[in-house]
Amino acid sequence: MNKLSFNILPSPESNDHEIRILIDDKDFLGNDYLGLDPPSFFSQDNLDKDGEIMIGRCTCGVEGCGDFQLTVVIKQDNVLWTNNNGLNLIFEKQYYNHSIETAKNDYSWEDINRKVERLTTNILKNSQTKDSYIFNWASARINERQITLSYNKNGNQKLFNIVWDGQSENKVEENAKQFLKDTLEVG
Repeated sequence: MNKLSFNILPSPESNDHEIRILIDDKDFLGNDYLGLDPPSFFSQDNLDKDGEIMIGRCTCGVEGCGDFQLTVVIKQDNVLWTNNNGLNLIFEKQYYNHSIETAKNDYSWEDINRKVERLTTNILKNSQTKDSYIFNWASARINERQITLSYNKNGNQKLFNIVWDGQSENKVEENAKQFLKDTLEVG
């Protein structure tokens, strides 16, 4: 059986963070791929059910450019990672699920920007504008003392900003809730 673990590191190339997949305590992605940003990685539906997942992105940092994808197959006691290049990793199901949940709920890697992004996203994640643009992401890394919000519809994007003090999570949730109340509909 293989052992799955994770290391979350800053990714200056992409102005975010990356999950380094460790298989048997060795970096599986090597120098060929950047890991995914933690919110992107953990939001994938097929981490714990049959289907395709992405575990790496091109070294340019853009998802959709040279991604490393694989297939997850859930068995009664095991989880398999396979691909068309002969990859065949086998994890004990209970340990695999525990590893995913532990890493998913570990926010020790977050700086204040990433923390306020997560708090804002948790409030706005099911929201949409009155003209049906759907919440996509929140970033505190674009504009100083603002959290930029992205809403998308049919390939088009609308950006909004909410203020914050730039140093703490003080009032971030309150400001996001006020934005939700003043501007949006809940989906």
